[in-house]
Amino acid sequence: MKKKIWIAILIVVALAGAAVAAYYIWFHKEYVQPEVDQPDVFHDLEFDADLLIGVWREDENYYRYNEDGTAVNWDLSDDVMEDEGTELTWSLEGETFTHYYKMEIGGIVPKVFKMKSLEIDTMMYGDDYGVNHTFTKVEELQLIQ
Repeated sequence: MKKKIWIAILIVVALAGAAVAAYYIWFHKEYVQPEVDQPDVFHDLEFDADLLIGVWREDENYYRYNEDGTAVNWDLSDDVMEDEGTELTWSLEGETFTHYYKMEIGGIVPKVFKMKSLEIDTMMYGDDYGVNHTFTKVEELQLIQ
């Protein structure tokens, strides 16, 4: 009889231990956040600025990025053509993509974006407010038509 009691006690203790272990594993998980633990891995993204050169379109909004770091922005929905567009300069360092707008009254206003993807024909970047822009590269002939 004593043997059965000891076996029952061992089973109860084993089940209790398994329940405590399951509780601890389930409710005391350490969430893995590699971007916090190893920020260097996630913030050293490099994009090829040469892929940026050309004309890009998002709906009726166009940008022409030139090799010399200048650019023009125009919006056909506002009946603004390229020659009437806003001139700016740009830089792409790592994943930081910046537009520098020169004000008519003097001064330069930077607008900073985070480049998310830059391919030969598509580009996506966003700002700190969660606004993302997705552009496709267009050919010169498409602009004339």
